[in-house]
Amino acid sequence: MGLNDDEGDDATPQQIYFGQLFHLEQFGTPEQVAQFSADGPPPPRLADGVTGKILFYEANTPTLEEFAGLLVEMENGGWITSEVREKIAELPRVDGLAELKARMVEPDSGPRQPTAGTE
Repeated sequence: MGLNDDEGDDATPQQIYFGQLFHLEQFGTPEQVAQFSADGPPPPRLADGVTGKILFYEANTPTLEEFAGLLVEMENGGWITSEVREKIAELPRVDGLAELKARMVEPDSGPRQPTAGTE
């Protein structure tokens, strides 16, 4: 029995995917990584939170409604302020997702200098 035998009991499909992807990146070939990750991660579950949505949407461009919902969810969760939400909503979705991903380190605690392209 290994240390991670019960890891799959509570892990979401997306968490399992990223665990397998990490393993392939460390020990597989570039071709194996490309083949495995070609379709991106599985859809997020509730336990994956907004991080899971951002990672999924990186590979599967969200609709305008999905993106707007993600912005509202992140604002309600304290990850971004309403001012930031409004600025990111004006960006192309790909750029907006990159900006949201950069903010996933910790919730907003006040004004932040925008990254390139968000002014």
